Amino acid sequence: MEGFNEKIMPDIMKKQLLSCVLLVLALPVLAQIPRNAGGHFEYTQAIQLDNSPSILLQERAKKFFNLPMLVHWDSTYSAGSNGGLIYTGEGYVEIGISSGMFGSRVKVGLQYLIQPSDNGYQYSIRRLVVRGEDGQVFPLEEKPPPMKNKYYDQLVNRTHRYLQRVVGYMKRVMSESR
Repeated sequence: MEGFNEKIMPDIMKKQLLSCVLLVLALPVLAQIPRNAGGHFEYTQAIQLDNSPSILLQERAKKFFNLPMLVHWDSTYSAGSNGGLIYTGEGYVEIGISSGMFGSRVKVGLQYLIQPSDNGYQYSIRRLVVRGEDGQVFPLEEKPPPMKNKYYDQLVNRTHRYLQRVVGYMKRVMSESR
């Protein structure tokens, strides 16, 4: 390969790599919050545990709903269903959005259910509703027309990341070995 300038090749590769990185960063990425059959955002999972009787898991579920650190609980209660108890909490999480100079905090309301059974439990987070500072209320899965895409994407992404942390903490509480 006579006449091939070996210095040009690395410069071209650097520019292509930089272009690819910038392209990926520029694309709006929407969080992958799971949806139920009705198209609404909902987290649901059944967890199996070894040697965990239902009564022990019920106590752990109560403990989780008595911790106001991650979710601001408006109400918590338990009710019987299909021979077992379902522990339910209704409340909200505060999500920060970078809008304007100072940003803002938005409350995302939710319903959190835990249904203990022998050697496991099922949880569900559903009814995600945004309660804006301006009094605007809308389901999280529906972007209101006046809201900019950039802020809506931030809200969905940050809500998803926050709820993943809440679920992780709940799993630790439910699998404690005390």
